[in-house]
Amino acid sequence: MPDGEKVNASDLKWSKRTPTTRSSEGVYFIQTNLDESQETTLWTIYNTLTEIEATFRVLKTDLSLRPVFHKEDENTEAHLFLGLLAYQLVSFVRYQLKQHNISHDWRNIVRIMNTQKMVTSSMKTKSGKLIRIKKSSLPKVKVREIYDALNFKYQPFTMKKSVVPEI
Repeated sequence: MPDGEKVNASDLKWSKRTPTTRSSEGVYFIQTNLDESQETTLWTIYNTLTEIEATFRVLKTDLSLRPVFHKEDENTEAHLFLGLLAYQLVSFVRYQLKQHNISHDWRNIVRIMNTQKMVTSSMKTKSGKLIRIKKSSLPKVKVREIYDALNFKYQPFTMKKSVVPEI
């Protein structure tokens, strides 16, 4: 409350206001020593952090990195090292793709690349031998773009045929 001359405050009242969020949402408070002129830098750092978190979520699922049930420190360290090594590989791949103006997040890269499949056909000969033929499908356009950017072959291997006697 200002005084009669509206120069000095003579009283201060606080009222608690709880932010309204859905139960599925969190609230982020970012404390930084950056000033307002560096707002774009702060925003870039924040987006990088959310991108890292999203990539780790995908990697943890794909590599079965959670939950951690290790009892020995050595095993836990190996588990964490595997996760960091996988993230380093993801970062390298995404960096290479960004050099070719492909800026998908890791989840979309995995989704796009999952459109190419490997098919294994098995059959038996009259003599009882098992024949297996492996062949990969032709990649779609977006998959080819990623392969081109990374300088990879469109099909990871040529058709493989193996004849295995039945045991």
